[in-house]
Amino acid sequence: MRPARLWLSIFAAGFAVIVAMMIVTLFTRIPAGALTRIGQVSEYHFEPLRVPPPIDFSLIRQAPVDQADVFVIGDSFSHYFAWQSVLVAAGYKVATVHWDKVPTPCGDIGAWLQSAGFRGRLVLIESIEFLLPERLEAMRSCKPMGRQPFAPSPTPTTNPSHPPAGFALNTAAKLTSGLVTYLHTREVLKTNDLVTFEAGRWGSTVFASPVQDGCRQFSSRVCDKSLFLEIERTTPELTTADADFMARFADQARPLTVRWMVIPNKTTVYLDTQRNAAFSARAQALGIGPDLFAPAQLARRDIQDLYWPNDNHWSMAGQLYFGRRMLDDVRAAIGEPHTDAPK
Repeated sequence: MRPARLWLSIFAAGFAVIVAMMIVTLFTRIPAGALTRIGQVSEYHFEPLRVPPPIDFSLIRQAPVDQADVFVIGDSFSHYFAWQSVLVAAGYKVATVHWDKVPTPCGDIGAWLQSAGFRGRLVLIESIEFLLPERLEAMRSCKPMGRQPFAPSPTPTTNPSHPPAGFALNTAAKLTSGLVTYLHTREVLKTNDLVTFEAGRWGSTVFASPVQDGCRQFSSRVCDKSLFLEIERTTPELTTADADFMARFADQARPLTVRWMVIPNKTTVYLDTQRNAAFSARAQALGIGPDLFAPAQLARRDIQDLYWPNDNHWSMAGQLYFGRRMLDDVRAAIGEPHTDAPK
């Protein structure tokens, strides 16, 4: 074969490969879940098929700090404003701010909130289980909050309770992502063992694991397995000493009422059901916040997609379920709101 024809053949073969990879990527479902995106696993196979419960969008609201009954310091579990909508429906005014937008909570949290204009009586400190040890460590050596400013979380502009987006051409993905997603998904489907996808540019490692009685608990097309964050297993467990510190912190904040809202990891709910059991028992003995661990164990078999199958967060059904648990706790802590519930 002449050199020119050889190079033309190589170019044609390479071009054909690139075109094929581009077509595969374009027709690979855009990942909507954090775990399908990070692990590059098929959204089609792991998206939730259960219709999410409706949430009145008028209840997705951010109260001005100086008008709020309840002040929430939370993470990504609170940025939907979905569980808070249960409190809003009951008449409470709720202000929400992300952990990353406030100084490290310290013993002068009451004075700090007062300087910001907060006149309510209740602070809910919400954290996912696997991030709480690091946050508590920072709080143990915190500096006085003083009058440091903070930025309230932006109110969602769309209703967080909506059905899956459906198919659209995946035009923003890398050329190789369709092929990688295909290979990862094939690996998950062909085995009943745990499959780990090493951390990529998102900095997290995802694994797929069989879940006992999974199809009762997840609505996805692949329902006997689910996706999880490995960091939920590799971070230190919470300890009884952590629960003691949280109780002391709440005592320091009086007369402000501080309640801790510790959200169980997805792995704790579906796989490692005894993780942090000693902490949870001590936390309940001290009464520092509502127990969400035991209710999660009960609800996962009654509420399909309590946590999304393609994500590590609560589904909207989970948000409303745990919102009702929080409403009970808020009522017990500060009583009924002074204003009527919104119409």
